[in-house]
This record gives sequence, C-alpha cells and structure tokens, in this order.
Amino acid sequence: MTMRLQLHLPDKALAIVLILLCSLGLTLSVTPLALADTLTVGKSCPVFSQSASPSQVGILAFSQPWYHSGRTDARYVAGDNATGIGLEIHFFANTQGTVKGLNKAACNRYRLLQIRKTTAQLFEGEKAIQIDIPDEAYTPFYDNSPMEHGYGTHQTPMDDLDKPWSGRPVRASTVAIYDTPYVSDSYGVEGQHIRTEFETCVICERDMGYDSLLSCGTWGYQRDYLNEETGWTEPEIIPVECLQKPSDRFRQTLESSNQVAYHYWLQWR
Repeated sequence: MTMRLQLHLPDKALAIVLILLCSLGLTLSVTPLALADTLTVGKSCPVFSQSASPSQVGILAFSQPWYHSGRTDARYVAGDNATGIGLEIHFFANTQGTVKGLNKAACNRYRLLQIRKTTAQLFEGEKAIQIDIPDEAYTPFYDNSPMEHGYGTHQTPMDDLDKPWSGRPVRASTVAIYDTPYVSDSYGVEGQHIRTEFETCVICERDMGYDSLLSCGTWGYQRDYLNEETGWTEPEIIPVECLQKPSDRFRQTLESSNQVAYHYWLQWR
C-alpha cells in the first residue's frame, strides 16, 4: 500500500516517520513542497537483511526527483532545455539495523552500490550496463570520492548548480548519495529514445567476513526521440520501484565487471 502525503520535517524526524511506515508495510510517496532545504521524499523502500529470517534494518529513501540542463538550471519542473534528472538517495538504519544498536545484519558499515544501463552512445571503455563509478574508482561503491555522498549529519555537496536549492543544507542519514545523471543530444543515437536506468542497493560491509547485498530501488529517466530536426524531448521520470533483494541484472553486472574485483567478496558468490 502506498500513502501519498505532504511532509516537511527535519531529516531525523522524517527518518522516524519513514521507518514507522515501512514497519507497518506501507511505502511513502510524497508530493513535493516548494522548499528544498530539507529532504523531500518521493518514495521510500524497506531494507531487509538477507538471512533465513530477514529483519527490516532500515529504509532506502529516494527524494522527489528534479530536472537540470547539463548540471545547471536545476528545477522541479522540467524546462525545454532539460537533459537529465537529479535525486538524493538516503539509507536510514533503524534500531534493528544500526551498527551501534541491535545490528541484526551484523554490519560494520553500510554502503550504496549502483549499476547503470543506458541506450546512449558510450565513452571509450564504457559498457551499456556497468557499475556506476568513474574509471579512477578503486571500490564499487557510489559513496566514495569523487562522487557526491555523505554520512551521518552532513552538508549537501558543494556544487549546487545542479541542485534545486542554494548553498549547503544539512542532511542526516546513515549514508547518502547525490546523483545528477544526464545525456545531451550529442550522445543520443539517431532514431532511438535515450533511456537510462539505475538500480541502487544497500550493501552491508564487514571488516571480517563477506559483505551482503541487501535491498534495492530502481529508477531512471527517458528522453523520447522526436525527429531529426527537433531531436529529443526533456526527460520523463522512470518511477522508483522497490526490490527486496538485488535483481539478476545487478548480480550479473557485479559478476562480469572488469572495473573492480569486488564480486569475490560477496556472500552470494
């Protein structure tokens, strides 16, 4: 069941509301408010430990998406020049999942790992489906430099040109990422829609023992091809869908990746 509410709460209070709703088997879909200084949640997904008797260890909250033009001119309503979208994605551990609490998943820390599938033209060395990290990354996690991320109580990224707010508002979550993907017309394939899909998963990282893949959410956007003269439309949002466990595509992408050798350290292998 999905509840559609309009909330504007401090992040810690919002986290409590989200976790309570998820514990009752409800998801939250929020209509955005004009202000963006606090987290505006579009949808929340329950996150479970992957064990014989799964426990809910928190929620994965996806912000209301926004639009931008090549990482400038960010707004909640798409302009004619929009080429991409933006989201905040936050994991909030609950009392069952907090590392310093009951820690039902037995984690040392939580990370976020994301794969990307696109129909756009690719840079040299890229694959249509791959882990969503830059070439210089040495781990598969999105919450790692140089990508935009934060832990605990933190300020949003310094670059606000592709965000629908000014300055650096404060957020509070276990781990968060800030993603603003886009595909300009020059990277579209003539005659084809530009479609980019993501799957974002919570990882239970352990210092001793294998890591575990927990629950996920899928999201993305599509720019429809119109004609040779006009090119592509502004992005249409692909709504967030919750997954209790990673998809086969996610696992296969990690398994076949030559970007990092992380797949050797997962329990499911």
